[in-house]
Amino acid sequence: MRIHFKFYAGLRQRAGTSEVSVEVSGDEVTVDGAVEQLQQELPVLRGTLKSVARAVGDEIVGGDFPVDDGATIALLPPVSGGSDPWRKWLSEQPLDRDALIEETADDRCGALVIFSGDIRNHNDGRRDVVAIEYEAHHTMAARVLEAIEAEVRENFEVHQCRVQHRLGRVEVGQSSVLVICRAAHRAAAFDGARYAIDELKERTPIWKREFYEDGEDRYLDGVPLREGKGN
Repeated sequence: MRIHFKFYAGLRQRAGTSEVSVEVSGDEVTVDGAVEQLQQELPVLRGTLKSVARAVGDEIVGGDFPVDDGATIALLPPVSGGSDPWRKWLSEQPLDRDALIEETADDRCGALVIFSGDIRNHNDGRRDVVAIEYEAHHTMAARVLEAIEAEVRENFEVHQCRVQHRLGRVEVGQSSVLVICRAAHRAAAFDGARYAIDELKERTPIWKREFYEDGEDRYLDGVPLREGKGN
């Protein structure tokens, strides 16, 4: 039995094609069975389809939906503009420092520390960086950033802490991450902000792809992710 798949948005980019056909054995095939065969033939998709909706015809269907020979299954990634909880910590739009400052306003605090991690035009011997693209495991990254905020408040006498990170392509000069700390005194605010950015770098599943003036790009080496103190 031959089943056709169509890909959209980021899935199309990951698969390297907009559609593909696969042979699936068996007289009775479900959407889940066809998707499993697809992942065997395109391993690059394995692990990326859990939050992807599947549509046959014009209707979204469940994994046990039966498909016939020649059927087309459309794989639909999550749409932009939703109210996903992770959007509090991860943004596909330029970071709004003023909004975070307003959000954390607190009359108990005499110190405000803002850390902005901006994209520079050089890295690791190359001086022609033009942008960095950020990719994340959305829900896991959001949980880690939320946990880091709580740790800063609990351990550094910080009353307010907010961390937000960009996703997608970020140009040189733009901010990729913001850390806002408010405390009664400056030492606590500085220490809390440093802790937040250091922990973020080692615990958050966010990956960087660097782009250069000559059209080349590469994923940057990082450090193995480690658990937080409370995990």
